[in-house]
Amino acid sequence: MTEPARDSRAERAADSRRPPGASRGPWGHAVVIGAGFTGLLTARVLAGRFDRVTVLERDDLPSGAAHRSGLPQARHPHGMLARGARIVEDLFPGVRAELAAQGAPVFDFGAGFATRLPYGWAPRRPVGIEAQSFDLADLEAVLRARVRALRGVRVRDGFVVEGLRLSADRRRAVGVTGHRRADPGHTPVRIEADLIVDAAGRRSRLPGWLAAAGLPVPRRLKVPSPLVYSSRMYELTGDQAPDWLVAFEMTLPPSVDRGGAAVTVDGTRRLISLVAPAEELPPPRDDEALLRFAATLRSPHFAEVMARGRPVSPVYRSVVGGNNWLRYDRLRPRPDRLLVAGDAFCAFNPVYGQGLTVAALQARLLARLLATAGGPGGLAHRFRRRAARIALVPWLTATAADGGWSTEPASRPARMMRGLLDVVLRRLPDEPELYARFARVQNMVASPAVLLRPLLARPGRPGRRTERAARTAPDPRSGNGSDRCARHRRRRRTRRPAREQ
Repeated sequence: MTEPARDSRAERAADSRRPPGASRGPWGHAVVIGAGFTGLLTARVLAGRFDRVTVLERDDLPSGAAHRSGLPQARHPHGMLARGARIVEDLFPGVRAELAAQGAPVFDFGAGFATRLPYGWAPRRPVGIEAQSFDLADLEAVLRARVRALRGVRVRDGFVVEGLRLSADRRRAVGVTGHRRADPGHTPVRIEADLIVDAAGRRSRLPGWLAAAGLPVPRRLKVPSPLVYSSRMYELTGDQAPDWLVAFEMTLPPSVDRGGAAVTVDGTRRLISLVAPAEELPPPRDDEALLRFAATLRSPHFAEVMARGRPVSPVYRSVVGGNNWLRYDRLRPRPDRLLVAGDAFCAFNPVYGQGLTVAALQARLLARLLATAGGPGGLAHRFRRRAARIALVPWLTATAADGGWSTEPASRPARMMRGLLDVVLRRLPDEPELYARFARVQNMVASPAVLLRPLLARPGRPGRRTERAARTAPDPRSGNGSDRCARHRRRRRTRRPAREQ
């Protein structure tokens, strides 16, 4: 339960005389909730400014690269867009080489990806963007070891944060309360802090803590997705290895409602994920049905790996999660010294691979704000406002695609973004130069505006092959296309519509 801290009268008087943003002297103690990717990057940034940084993690963290129960999505493919990878490399020099030494390949995005778009295959040629595929557990293990080695940083795992502590006037956060998971009596523990960052991801409990303190909670923007994952690791011998490092089949509702992703974890292992609405994806334990499902996809790569490779893990199934944006940037009043980052702030449909890069951009933003701030006071407001700007374009992109699942009228920006996306996707198979630009936008190293020039230069009809692909989408390989579209239309009429809560 949230409980206000009792500041002394002298402290409150001193605060009233202190200029906004001024520091009491040493920066003191920062607390980060969550030791996932976002929390680790945040701790790295804070370690350069605060005397002490404590990372609180609910799970018992493994000593090496192993999956943990609190991060079930780590068992599914993840990708780091080029912009995010550059930031991570800046914060942790040599990380890319360290992962490569463990077998995670580095390659050109255009040459290494075998991408089946809704209207045809993406061109397979270099685009000048360096990419790396990996297992998220391996990436987190490398980053966690780096963070543990930082001076003044402590990672406390097996610690459950239960509440937020506020000043008497509820204008600023001053600490958290919690308990050790291993403590049978759940003895309450108070941790004082000069700055708190919630990096707990989708399982963040901050809205409830704010409500318990009598403060307003952020408005939730939600664009759902009915998709679920079924993922499994396969091992292939050298002569079985395909000529691609990442295979991807994009969904585009309502016409293309199933797809998949496959990433090379190291020289012999491929992590395969099949994606579809829950009622269409076979049960995890039915291997033959999963293989038959993979054969219905327009890309043959998933079924080929599943047929040739040896499974080395169970099938893990989980809900994709859709898109959720908690508008902390619009809270009034908003407690100072309390930041929210990563999926706890804005969570995207992971199918589009934006989450890690947006979290990295927020970490870089925090580093820049810390470099010019006089202290932790006032930092939270500046961070929230600019973090929202970072999230805006990825949000519009993801929700423009996922808006096809909803029967509700889309907003004008969403309609414009979806219209642009559809025009671009129709032309990509026939225009390698346009695809190179699209790859830069997809990797968040260029603005979507770079796509407008080639579209305006050739505003005519798409090429013949693209028209033919459009007429046959979804591909006959995926079964009776008209029947599947009819089923989807029936689902859309009965599905709970997207809404703002």
